[in-house]
Amino acid sequence: MKLYKQPNGKTWSMRFVFEGRRVERSTGYANKRKAEAYAEAFRTRLRSEGIGFLEKKDYPTLKQALAEFLEWSDTRQKKNTTKRYATASTALIEHFGRMRVNLIGKPQIEGFITWRRSQFVTAGGVKPKSGKPKKLKRKISNATVNRELACLKKVFSNLVADGVLSSNPARFVNFLAEQNESGRVLDKNEEQLYLATASQPLRDYAMLLLETGMRPNELCRLGVRDVHLEGDKPYLVITDGKTKAARRSIPLSKRALEVLSLRVRHAKGKYVFPAGRRGDDPNSSALKFSNAHYGALKRSKIDGLNRSGTHGSCTLYSFRHSFATRFLERRPGDLLTLAALLGHSSLRMVMRYAHPSDNHKFEAIRSMESP
Repeated sequence: MKLYKQPNGKTWSMRFVFEGRRVERSTGYANKRKAEAYAEAFRTRLRSEGIGFLEKKDYPTLKQALAEFLEWSDTRQKKNTTKRYATASTALIEHFGRMRVNLIGKPQIEGFITWRRSQFVTAGGVKPKSGKPKKLKRKISNATVNRELACLKKVFSNLVADGVLSSNPARFVNFLAEQNESGRVLDKNEEQLYLATASQPLRDYAMLLLETGMRPNELCRLGVRDVHLEGDKPYLVITDGKTKAARRSIPLSKRALEVLSLRVRHAKGKYVFPAGRRGDDPNSSALKFSNAHYGALKRSKIDGLNRSGTHGSCTLYSFRHSFATRFLERRPGDLLTLAALLGHSSLRMVMRYAHPSDNHKFEAIRSMESP
């Protein structure tokens, strides 16, 4: 088999002889590595199905299949589900691109997994006073690869259901093992250091995460009309949860009430935390607080010299873990209430968020020694 490019051509073509018949066609790829993978998959399929394979109608490329799948998902599934599939499709398109779906088998999918696990992702960095932010690199997690693989499995499942393919090549490809490590839990000292160095509106945002146990994206989308401050039992309502259990009401502590009272009083748009960039629609919500969070971590050093809580990196989700842990330390065994507050439908999920602190475990042992 020979790979070549036409004069001034952008893509690689393949040329070989099969059962006395000359086969010559474009791979559709400008990248030689991808062109070689496509050509090998094409020849494997040709050997399996015979010369009649050449006369078959063209199958859609994975890029085309993904576009159709996302259109289907947009009309049949939840908005956040479609959004997750769209995010997962980026790496799939980059790797497979214009490869036709009938040429993608288990070896090609395993190759995608190997390729993806060797990549790095650039996380948000701390913004210095001058110059560009310092970017932090970390390897793509198994969880990310699994989300992409789940998307690919669903795409092929739909193609089989539509009669485009006779079988799902991703069916027997196993998901990667995920490291479900305990989430970081902050103690009171770390909390004070973090809040003291956090700029606004991150300080209010982090305090509300600690006091309510909300998911970071739920708090970003919290509307002013979802906060009910009247009466002696103030609360907020989450109406845009990802599941039925996630749509819930949460009573407000004194600290949460103080923060929300001020933010609601001074709100100029629909959201408690509106988009912060100049020129943004005042009625659009904040998307994330990552850069401000990295800055607070650098200044507070709670992941370094000033660490006194649990191990691991402090993320915005760590405040949710801290809320769950503190709740159970004060109300041991009340898992049903905690599940309702966190928006979980199963107690098993709740236990992933609650991690007794070292001091609490020490006190528990000492209490067993009491007469």
